[in-house]
Amino acid sequence: MRREIVSTLVVALIAVLVGVALMPRVPRLGSHGTGDPGLISAARAAASDPKGHRGLAVALVENGRVRTAGLGDRDLAGRPVEPGTAFEIGSITKALTGMLLADQAAAGVVHPDDPLGGTWPAITGPARDVTLAELASHRAGLPRVALGSPLAWARMLLSNVSGGNPYAGQSVDTVRGAADRATPGDGRGEVHYSNLGASVLGHALAAKAGVAYPDLLQERLLRPLGMTATVVAAQADGLPAERAHGSRAGGRPLDPWTGAGYAPAGTGAWSTAEDLARLAAATLAGTGPGVDAATARFREDGDTRMGYGWFTTRHGDHEVVWHNGATSGFRSYIGLERATGRAVVVLGNTDRASSRSVCGCSACRRRRPRRPPRSPRSGSVSASRWPSPSSAACHCSAPPAVANWTG
Repeated sequence: MRREIVSTLVVALIAVLVGVALMPRVPRLGSHGTGDPGLISAARAAASDPKGHRGLAVALVENGRVRTAGLGDRDLAGRPVEPGTAFEIGSITKALTGMLLADQAAAGVVHPDDPLGGTWPAITGPARDVTLAELASHRAGLPRVALGSPLAWARMLLSNVSGGNPYAGQSVDTVRGAADRATPGDGRGEVHYSNLGASVLGHALAAKAGVAYPDLLQERLLRPLGMTATVVAAQADGLPAERAHGSRAGGRPLDPWTGAGYAPAGTGAWSTAEDLARLAAATLAGTGPGVDAATARFREDGDTRMGYGWFTTRHGDHEVVWHNGATSGFRSYIGLERATGRAVVVLGNTDRASSRSVCGCSACRRRRPRRPPRSPRSGSVSASRWPSPSSAACHCSAPPAVANWTG
């Protein structure tokens, strides 16, 4: 009996040691640095605690001058991040979808006050009466997400544990069906963050144009802006070849998100610091297609107003136009300040909030991460528990914070 007990303890100890050996290592921002040397130094100094970061790509725009840099590793193999390395950008895509609305409105194809049903006749339920502007500004009263079946909800819950893709199998028809069944809630006219609403808007504009959403985005925005490295991957074979690989801040690798249904809200969207710097520069200059989307039109709270997809937040004397993104293994941020002609882009390939740690701004130090407003129809469970391409990192006044990023 004693020998059996000892053997059992030995086996258990070996199992524990093997488990510890197989546990992922907590990443730390690596020593690699590519691109602008001064920006590398400034970003590394701003990221004072490298723990939980694997790699970062940053860009700084100052009065038309663009500087970019990569720091750390893009993957577990230790390959360096470069300014042209693609990262998942999540909900920054919503700003692009808002710009599509502004672009199509300027072209006379649609009007922001057009009803959804007139733009996408396939929508015949109560949501057909919400306007395109309401969808673009999260004021349509639609739920945060609507996945269409108990199996889809189970898959999303499982993805929290497994690190898989919660949007697998979510097609354009899934989103159309969810919108057709949805009844705008009592919160219509108020800002309630909705991935479903942004997705419906993107597909409605695409349906009006007679093309798929990624094709409309390429034709109307990405190609004219020179954003040649930005893609929307509906399936795994569309992922960028030299992309960054995402993980938890604790080191566990996570699957990339793909799926056509929620693409206009940020599923499957990849971009680079270089491309997003082009977007920021064109928006600051007022020269790009759809840049009027960044104009603040609707109030969310005392500090923040909404444009079409873009937030505008005041921090003291600074007013910043911004959006961020959060997918399973990535964090992203783009912010610009028209008064100073300055913009910043921060991309990270772990789920640590890169904009807070790299920007180091006073707003991020004094405010807790901002949770998106609860959907009026999300039931008794907080909507923020569901994995979603969301604006969930922080209200971050990044450009003022990097005033000394001059190298």
